[in-house]
Amino acid sequence: MLGIILGPVAIVCGWLAMGRTWSGSRPATAVVALVLGAIDTLLAIIWLAGATTPGNGMLF
Repeated sequence: MLGIILGPVAIVCGWLAMGRTWSGSRPATAVVALVLGAIDTLLAIIWLAGATTPGNGMLF
């Protein structure tokens, strides 16, 4: 459940670490934080959507 909170936080922190711009040189750690935050948020949303179905949160 923390993924729905920590994912967007990681996205924001990564974007702020990149200097709030998409152009220019970007530190690798900032890009990693941004990508992992996006993946974490997406998985949390999928997990929440699966939790509402009659599969007890299981997608398969």
